[in-house]
Amino acid sequence: MEIRDIQSLEAALAVSLPNGYRDFLLLSAPPDLPDETTVIRDVSVIIEATLSYRTGFEGLPAWPDHWVYVGDEADACPYVIDCLSGKVIRTDKGNLHRPPLSEHIDFESFFTSVSMPELAGDSGTESFMDRIRFHLPVAMALFTIFIVFPLIAMAIRALYRMIF
Repeated sequence: MEIRDIQSLEAALAVSLPNGYRDFLLLSAPPDLPDETTVIRDVSVIIEATLSYRTGFEGLPAWPDHWVYVGDEADACPYVIDCLSGKVIRTDKGNLHRPPLSEHIDFESFFTSVSMPELAGDSGTESFMDRIRFHLPVAMALFTIFIVFPLIAMAIRALYRMIF
């Protein structure tokens, strides 16, 4: 993206992009993370998506004029940048009446959280208790199916033989 692209984006949406976001869009060789879906770098896509959400895309409440579509994830929860405050917000399916899924004070902190989660406090490592909470129901189900049910069947069979 070049400076003229930024200028046309700002003119089309009647905003002034925060410096961190502007600087990222102007990078000649953007980093691999965040990917090109999380942070869109195509002016026409940004403009089209922003205008669509501002007019109430799919019956959603209309976005404020100072919000600009940044990108998305596979879950259709778009990221927006608030051009007044500089915050990056991950909306819940684009609905501004629902609590945001995440908020970042600026584009730099958003960038860090999506490209280097270990630096943003989300190391991605599970604690021992988290692993137990996830695996315990599965282990209990397998134990019941392969140990408890066969033991019950053997006990019923032994009782049947004793009676008859």
